[in-house]
Amino acid sequence: MVGHVFVVSEWLPKEHCEEELWDLLKNVMALTKENEGGCVRAHATRQIPHPSAPGKSKYKFILLQEYVDISAFEAHCQADYVKSAFKKYIDDEKTSLVEEWTVRLFGEDE
Repeated sequence: MVGHVFVVSEWLPKEHCEEELWDLLKNVMALTKENEGGCVRAHATRQIPHPSAPGKSKYKFILLQEYVDISAFEAHCQADYVKSAFKKYIDDEKTSLVEEWTVRLFGEDE
């Protein structure tokens, strides 16, 4: 049994789409926190420079989410606002704001 599920997704916007994608991701995270009881936390973040953290990523935005279990994450993926955002702004080549993205799930040992 995995227990809590931690989600890290990384997003690279298409050229000239950075602010629009940022606004979209912040909105989806806000809706997630408001509407999903199984979501512990959901944050849209940007990398900040710091001398003690010199690493740099090509991805401009990182979404950090925590769910009570895998079922809560699966429910998130089926939420209308998530499916709608993916359909229009990620999957549709004509209206996509995203050059590249990736997602990984992590769990704690019990």
